Amino acid sequence: MADVVVDVPDEDEETQEIHLPGEICGDSDENVDHLGADQETTQTKNESLTMTANSSNNNDQMGTDNPAYVPDDKDWTGRDTETMYSRQSDTVKNRSNGSNHSNSITPVEKKGYVEMDYGVVKTNGNIKKKESFNEKCDHESLKSASMDFTDIAKIVGKLAVCLLCGMVMGLSLEKGRVFEPRSIRCQFTYQLWIMMKMFLSAVATGLLCLATLSVLPFTKNAFENARIEYLGCLTTKGVLMASIGGALLGAGMALSGACPGMVLAQVGAWVGNGSGLVTFIGCLAGAFTYGVLHPFISKYLGRTSPYQKQLADDWISKVPFAVFSLSFAIFMAAIVTGLELWKPWRTEILPSPAIGFTSTWFMTDYAWPPYVAGILIGSLQLPLVLVVRDTIGGSGSYCTISSQVLVTKRMERAIPYLANFKRGVSSWWQVFFVSGVILGAMTSSLSSHTAAKVDGVGWAMSFVGGFIMLFGARLGGGCTSGHGLSGVGVLALVSFVAVAAMFAGGTVVGLIGWGMDKADVIESFCPLAGTNVVT
Repeated sequence: MADVVVDVPDEDEETQEIHLPGEICGDSDENVDHLGADQETTQTKNESLTMTANSSNNNDQMGTDNPAYVPDDKDWTGRDTETMYSRQSDTVKNRSNGSNHSNSITPVEKKGYVEMDYGVVKTNGNIKKKESFNEKCDHESLKSASMDFTDIAKIVGKLAVCLLCGMVMGLSLEKGRVFEPRSIRCQFTYQLWIMMKMFLSAVATGLLCLATLSVLPFTKNAFENARIEYLGCLTTKGVLMASIGGALLGAGMALSGACPGMVLAQVGAWVGNGSGLVTFIGCLAGAFTYGVLHPFISKYLGRTSPYQKQLADDWISKVPFAVFSLSFAIFMAAIVTGLELWKPWRTEILPSPAIGFTSTWFMTDYAWPPYVAGILIGSLQLPLVLVVRDTIGGSGSYCTISSQVLVTKRMERAIPYLANFKRGVSSWWQVFFVSGVILGAMTSSLSSHTAAKVDGVGWAMSFVGGFIMLFGARLGGGCTSGHGLSGVGVLALVSFVAVAAMFAGGTVVGLIGWGMDKADVIESFCPLAGTNVVT
């Protein structure tokens, strides 16, 4: 991708040419990375630069007729035209995919290269500078910033943490039995509550972890950066896109008996003699298709400016995030307790398919309480925020993997949305994370002798369901992990809309499938007892 060249005039200083690489957006899932063009940065005489355009006097100075602003033919602000917006009065018009977005930009000098800083205001109105994940790790940054052994060790360490966190998640999904297709389908018909117990426990634990990080002096900055990273990728995801995307995500989940995270555990545990792998392939196809259609979708459905109040605590400014999130966590914990008293988890799981095998310790147990699995998954917010400066999410990894088919620059120019995911640690950390989920589920199923013993959904429904749910996840800006765990965890209002739409879409498809099962049109859409086979 060609650099965007901006002349920064100064009455007292000589005009400088600054080459500005694209920004990095974290997952909720709109991870942004740079294309593979060479980056050249001319350092300025000043230690830091600021570029401002007064909104009352200079709104037209950075428009399409201004020769100082040279837009590229590709989306240089990042995926989904998801520039991280600031609520400052300074305005710069950005032409991205044919639309104008208003945002305040501050170039920040970083060891021989300049990256864009798109600040996002938190509830108290203070401007916080965004720090991208591992500033010197991105593809272009490696070319312009010297990398020594310490830098490389930090990169390897962060990726190792992502892999280990993924393994914990995969282990938890498998032991909690929530990865089984029947657990997901029967949740949408409200006959089983394993998934709900795990989900609410994970959200509540995540809220507790994030609330703790938000108040401790030595972790507060990490929390702020992770929250900014998440919000910056939802600026064009309004209620309409979140609703449609969330509903498609839920519908795909009910069809395939999976979700973008669960399908990884299904691959690791080899569910349905490969039906989980078919769902995974469908997810890749859905991500690729969305990448192709993204310019048209964002043109008609995307917002041209962010909501002024994106967070729940924006609306109740006198209530600190920690108080709000802790209260919400207690409320969800109470729901989980009530569900467990009403439907004990042992009455909802099937007998172990490992005939004749007796577990001798908890790691070889067939099943754990779903709320224990949820607590483990929610606690992963701590290492990811502290080490990666991001939150739990996985649907962006499907874009990174599917983007590898773009083997030429011409192909990258044709599908810039996917090309932005192709390279850079800021995208590949999620691939390490989801790889860990597969390894964790595989390890767990082998330890309990249940690998390849849980049957799954038919291949047709697996592929179609996977396609629809990943397409919906990218459309809505996140999956069950991105919106459900992280979005709700940071109290992003759009994420609440997406999660509600997900359950609505899943419920509609689930009830239709249940009705067709009762009418003998299909068989075993949601088996409650006696067998683990679904079709």
